[in-house]
Amino acid sequence: EEGVATGEGVDPGRAGRMSSYRGAYSQGGLTARPGSFGVGGATSTSAGDVQLQMPPDFDVDDEVDKLHGKVSMLKQMTGAIHEETSIRGKLIDQLEETMANAGAMMKETKKELDKAFKQSKSWHMTYLVCFCLAIFLGWYMLYKIGRFVRFFTG
Repeated sequence: EEGVATGEGVDPGRAGRMSSYRGAYSQGGLTARPGSFGVGGATSTSAGDVQLQMPPDFDVDDEVDKLHGKVSMLKQMTGAIHEETSIRGKLIDQLEETMANAGAMMKETKKELDKAFKQSKSWHMTYLVCFCLAIFLGWYMLYKIGRFVRFFTG
């Protein structure tokens, strides 16, 4: 450690940085470094307190008002973000409900299609179609026979 403090065994560029860095400290703690604690410089008192030196044109009330305005703006933005997330959450809940209803309807439709497919294997639909076709052909024949009879009886 003693070699590091004096810069021995360290490359020359690093030793220079270290010595200036180490020079900012003393046995009593932090020494004065201008410009490091804000707008002005900082000095250390014997009690260990830090005193800031600010330029005469620096207005604390004006800076507090600026910060208050920024905090108000952030508060409004937070409220808007909360409202937006609430709306989007409701939309997502409605979408999930709609998708659940659609899934239930699809299951019910699949069951009905399976049932209809099983009934079609039992020739039920074929008999129904043949019956309807026979009724239609019967009415068509009666209509044609009626026109034929009227043609001759006239």
